[in-house]
Amino acid sequence: MSQSGYFDPTTTTAARRTAVGASIMVLDDAGLLLMLRERAGHRLPGGPQPARETLPRAAVRAVEEQTGVMAEITGLVGMYSDPERSWSTELAVCFRGRPMGGRLRVGTAVWVEPERLGALGVPEATRLILEHGLARSGDAYFG
Repeated sequence: MSQSGYFDPTTTTAARRTAVGASIMVLDDAGLLLMLRERAGHRLPGGPQPARETLPRAAVRAVEEQTGVMAEITGLVGMYSDPERSWSTELAVCFRGRPMGGRLRVGTAVWVEPERLGALGVPEATRLILEHGLARSGDAYFG
């Protein structure tokens, strides 16, 4: 049996639900990227998908809770499930988005020029997602 959240009502035990995480690569009109500032470096805002919440809604909620910025999803950067990589979940989905309002939580969140990402402490997994998201092709990554 796979770990896709399959439930067989004829048994008394439900299968384990796959851990899914959602983030949004938010770019403003000036081309600045919304990032979270943490001890270990910078990462995209996002988090796990709770039960009974859609993945896009979970991503939008997490971005607002973590950064103070209300975001709108405009597309898909990609879906990441490579077991060789150090994802924080079994399946990570990153959306494209733009800011729609709110107030930046200074100290926790920061707008960054994409050209400066190399000078910031950005984990390898986040760097890979950003490379895909900032690519000019706009095609979603699946892997």
